[in-house]
Amino acid sequence: MLAGILLFGCARHHEISKNQYDSAYHKPLNSPGEKFAGLPPAVQNTIRAETGSAVIEDILKDTSSGLVVYRVDFVNSNLWPPLFIARDGSVLNPDLTVAVGAGDDAIGVSKGSAISLKPSDLPPNVMKVIQERAPNSEIAWIHKEVHSDRDIYIVSFKDPVQPILSIAGDGTVMSHLH
Repeated sequence: MLAGILLFGCARHHEISKNQYDSAYHKPLNSPGEKFAGLPPAVQNTIRAETGSAVIEDILKDTSSGLVVYRVDFVNSNLWPPLFIARDGSVLNPDLTVAVGAGDDAIGVSKGSAISLKPSDLPPNVMKVIQERAPNSEIAWIHKEVHSDRDIYIVSFKDPVQPILSIAGDGTVMSHLH
């Protein structure tokens, strides 16, 4: 009976300590660094230019205004108030008016250089073509280019047999590349 009490006592103590350990962590598995890496290059450049190496607390993407706006909050909020940035890298006031326009580099990005995207950034027509042409392939990367005022999405797959697709914003397949 004494052995049973000792065994129960040890098991109970272990159970309490395990529950305390499991409940100590409840934040999502993403970090400001991960969020920063997922930002468009023009937004990353603006953050670096405006704040240098200020420690980022959080980055939020907001589309409620009809525009894509990134809000960057910093650990030292007394020194660094929230920074609002448009997708092209322009610094915005809290009322979303332009405080500092995007530089020449950001303008170049919107007129021909490649912009990296996620599948969730794609127009529905482009995603439909990808699902039809490569239903079982995992996307490696997506770049958006603008040619003659036409958005072109270049999609590469992790499967080397699957050709790279070049798709216009309306879903027209432009070319197949290997």
